[in-house]
Amino acid sequence: MATTLKEKRDYLRTAAGFTAVALVAAGLIWLGNRNDAITEAERLKAGVLTAHQVKTAFEGVGGRIVARPHEESERVAAGDLIMAIDPTDVEIAIREAEAQIRSLDAQIAELEGTIELTLRTADTTERETWRRIEEAEAARRTTAADLENARLVYERAKRLRPSGAVSEADYDAAKSAFDAKRAALQGAERSVRALAVGADEKALAKLRRTGSAEGIRLSAVENARFNAENQRNTLANLHAARDAAAAHLDDLQVDRDRLTLEAPQAGKILELLFEEGEIVGAGVPVALLETDRRYVEIYVSEADAARYAPGAEVPLYAPAIGRDFEGKVRFCEAAPEFAELRMVRECGQADLTLFRVRIDVPADVEGLLTGMTVEVQNE
Repeated sequence: MATTLKEKRDYLRTAAGFTAVALVAAGLIWLGNRNDAITEAERLKAGVLTAHQVKTAFEGVGGRIVARPHEESERVAAGDLIMAIDPTDVEIAIREAEAQIRSLDAQIAELEGTIELTLRTADTTERETWRRIEEAEAARRTTAADLENARLVYERAKRLRPSGAVSEADYDAAKSAFDAKRAALQGAERSVRALAVGADEKALAKLRRTGSAEGIRLSAVENARFNAENQRNTLANLHAARDAAAAHLDDLQVDRDRLTLEAPQAGKILELLFEEGEIVGAGVPVALLETDRRYVEIYVSEADAARYAPGAEVPLYAPAIGRDFEGKVRFCEAAPEFAELRMVRECGQADLTLFRVRIDVPADVEGLLTGMTVEVQNE
């Protein structure tokens, strides 16, 4: 008998209803089981004892491994050598930098001596030249006075000559004396100017007025001081080069220290990633250490989070060895990925966030091994 369209519809509706009921029931069972598991974890407040692990790497340097004194699973103390890189290239660079610094130091010392000598010589030359200028000016003044006297005698002889009151011989002598004194004055003036090379007319006028040469700017002295100033610029460049070389040497010495990789803490070597003779790059992990710093992590509800403030003492128990001991909270932080699901969110209740708590465990608990279960004692 053929099935009618109405009967097919009734059948499909009935099957869909049973399927929906089954899905809802399965979801409720899953949520209930998950909620029970989280509730149980909160109630137990237990975790596995875990050792802190450290990855070690060469900081800022790379090269060929020349030393690897330990093997995996061996214990090391803080500061023990884990690996070492060939220091040959760095040692050569350090010697070159030290030689460059010594050369620059020698150049600096020599130039400083040259500048000091140049300036001292310039000062001495200036004072000595001023004295000689003053002597030349005094001679010029004397010669000028002699010229004036010779001029008066010559003028008198020239007036009296027509009347015969002065003989031709006396006239000629007076004229010759005048001419000689005039030539002498010109020579004295040239001597002053020759000594006062670089002096302007204002300075020479002051010299003629006062007889003092102090303050006259002399070309030779000014040139010497200008050269000394240029040498100071060269000296500054040498100092800058020396500072740069010293900084480079400091960097090289830091790199040399970094060529040896030491254990940052006491612990056990879990893994060595390079063999002796292999090339390692800067910053590439070369070893994994399990340190003596151990901890356990638990998850608590937000209602209990306040009890686990950083630094708080927490009573712990290790069931495998039956020992009680104290731990200290390192941190307590929200772990939203482990929210406790509520069944009635549509009624206004939100998911409750769990908090992850890390508790440091003392290293001196006898018999306590990494991987053992550690429980928080109910307070």
